[in-house]
Amino acid sequence: MPCYLFTYHGHGTWMPDRTRGYVKRKAGIQPQNLEMAANYRRNQQQPTVEFDLTLQSILIDGIRAACEMIEVRCHCIATDRSHLHILASWKPNRKQLSVSRAIKSSLSRRLNKRFGHRQWFSKGSSHKQVRDMAHFNHLIEVYLPNHRGASFTEKTCES
Repeated sequence: MPCYLFTYHGHGTWMPDRTRGYVKRKAGIQPQNLEMAANYRRNQQQPTVEFDLTLQSILIDGIRAACEMIEVRCHCIATDRSHLHILASWKPNRKQLSVSRAIKSSLSRRLNKRFGHRQWFSKGSSHKQVRDMAHFNHLIEVYLPNHRGASFTEKTCES
């Protein structure tokens, strides 16, 4: 059964001026670049999206609904002002990119309906396969709980 950690960033939140660097599509993690960040901001056509507690709650509800609709098991959701993570698994007849796109599209439609049309997320997403049970447990017990926003775990069924 495939199990992945999906990450979606708010539009305009993962800029090249981050101290820890940034991710450039198809090139991976890049070092901090202040000039590139200034270029990105100059060319940014819509405002930066930060996920406040209201949006975090709407996103969690939307993820859970989307996962149920597409028959994906949502183990955990962790949010922050700039991004969110989803730890999910499903029957092996679907590719991770298909699952990731379905969830992200569902979230965008939900947010557009409630707040008006705009670009909510950065292009693409991260989808890292969970290697084994030790990796899964680390994500559930250490990595995801360290996020500062609202969260959901199927273990407690609390959000």
